[in-house]
Amino acid sequence: MNRSSAGAVELRDLIDTPDLAGLSVLHLVSGRSPVRDLALVADFEDIGSVGPDTVVLLAPGGARGGWMISAALRYAWERRACALIVPEQPFTASVIELAKRLEVSLLTTGRDMTRLAIDAAIRIGAARAEAMVRVRAVVDRLATVSGPAQAVDMLSDELSGAQVWIESSGARTFASPMPREADAAPRPMSVVRARLAPRAEEQDLVLARVPAHAVVFGEQLLAGAAPSLRALLLEQRLNATRTSLPAISITALTGFAPIATFMEPSEPEEEQRARLPLDGAFLAVCLLTEEPDRLGALVHQLWHLAFPEAPLARFEGGWIGFLPVGDTTEQRAETLARVRSGFVRAAGVPITGGCSRVHRSARSARHAVREAWLAARLADAGGATPEAPSSDAFVEFDHAPLHLLKRVVPADLADQLVEALFPQLIADPSAPRLIEAVLGYLSANGSISTAAARLGLHRNTVQTRLQRAAALGVDLTEQANVLPVHLLFAAMHRADPRVDV
Repeated sequence: MNRSSAGAVELRDLIDTPDLAGLSVLHLVSGRSPVRDLALVADFEDIGSVGPDTVVLLAPGGARGGWMISAALRYAWERRACALIVPEQPFTASVIELAKRLEVSLLTTGRDMTRLAIDAAIRIGAARAEAMVRVRAVVDRLATVSGPAQAVDMLSDELSGAQVWIESSGARTFASPMPREADAAPRPMSVVRARLAPRAEEQDLVLARVPAHAVVFGEQLLAGAAPSLRALLLEQRLNATRTSLPAISITALTGFAPIATFMEPSEPEEEQRARLPLDGAFLAVCLLTEEPDRLGALVHQLWHLAFPEAPLARFEGGWIGFLPVGDTTEQRAETLARVRSGFVRAAGVPITGGCSRVHRSARSARHAVREAWLAARLADAGGATPEAPSSDAFVEFDHAPLHLLKRVVPADLADQLVEALFPQLIADPSAPRLIEAVLGYLSANGSISTAAARLGLHRNTVQTRLQRAAALGVDLTEQANVLPVHLLFAAMHRADPRVDV
């Protein structure tokens, strides 16, 4: 059995080419059937070893009579061959009917089968060369685009509007528009793909959904474009790192290196202070994961899509970004919704996050970073799934659910948390006495009498202060709030020796 190299050609290209004149079509499934390979076989049983989308040429010795041709058609159907070419001879209606039923194109010729196989192989080789020239031209054009999004659109145009997208760690990032309904008539479609990195552990892919006849060229095109796409992604990541240098500087001012620890930074001199990468109102966003190396490419791609003008800085265990926000609550909520949907809930990726309060000066940028980091540390995805994401997977610093505070309450940030969570209490002139009463009451296991004795106050005074604290937002009737409030107030009040905590 003689076989040629695979090529990007359709069956109609073989039927219509002048060099293959003399072919007669008895049944044609589709002129656009892809031809991957060519096989000249001497016996119809040899068809059992051919691959899909192969044109099989059956030598005269293996095509003597209708029963041999019928057997050859069955073998071709089992191997998903696209066409069977047999020597010219009388054909019964049953043979042609079988070809229709099995959906195998059946052709006949009076030419010498060996010469026909050589001419067909030349045509397939020429088509393969034409395809590679076309791929090379696309790759050359990719060198002129500005980023991965434009590259994906160019590949889509080259594939007649087929949808093309980049996938990282199982999540779709850059993608061409979906085909319009008018262009999306039902037809067999296949997904072709190419890896963007030579190392198997890197999970960046480029994929396209193409019609069956375009599979071969689609595979060649994506394979040829893969190195250019990878270079564009790496260039984008490098540019993102450059633009995030101010954010990296501000992150460094927080004083922490490992994500599990937090050290109070010293106040920098004005001339040493990092320049804020944004003007006007902003907030900091912190994203954390236990798999930063695996998800790094995905996070950067998603961030660039959602916030192309905002810097994103990497640190051990996660990322810090600064986002501009409008002056209205709705604008802030819209920005945070994009973070939640684009990162924390993207394809079930194990990422949690948090954001700071709104800040407006370079001096407060380091505080914004600390607030975002703490909020992200409080976040808990729990048993969240893409279908049922956890509302605790992303935490706003000034709206942190009290039941999450038991996860971590750094003493050095307790003052800021109390100020954010209990603004009415902090604004009250008697706040220190009220906090002292609440902490004494909780430390006494809910006994007003014991708390009064420890504080040296009358029982009615402690009760009045507890009622006042409740009116200012300290709700101790919810059991889930008792322990977090106790821990938070204890961390804030740790330096005061009057209360035994």
